[in-house]
Amino acid sequence: MRIKPFDVGVESVTLWQHEDEVHLPADGRAAPAFLPEVQALDEIVNRPRLDERLPDLLIPANLDPGLLEPAALSDVRAGLQLFFERESQAADLQPEDRDLFGAAGRLLGDDMTMDTEVRAALAMLLRG
Repeated sequence: MRIKPFDVGVESVTLWQHEDEVHLPADGRAAPAFLPEVQALDEIVNRPRLDERLPDLLIPANLDPGLLEPAALSDVRAGLQLFFERESQAADLQPEDRDLFGAAGRLLGDDMTMDTEVRAALAMLLRG
């Protein structure tokens, strides 16, 4: 039994256009042309790899780049800490929700305290 070689493949790639499928005379009415849906096939065949999808999963597309500046990030954390502390004192919340808001406020407060300590230690190191 003889096995044929595997040299059969795509010889050329052409771009299908609506005009290519119209074979009727110009004065008559043209029938609707069938064109393959390229986007649907491309979504399946050309799926992004994990290393290509990972940045999109980690960094949201609608993130304001100004928030990544240290001063803006610090202001946002301080504002969120105040918001969580105020919400933990709200009377219309369940006790569990108050505890969650209080814990989030304490976590942000601890984070800002550690940030301040790291800045002070870095300044001492730079001074020598």
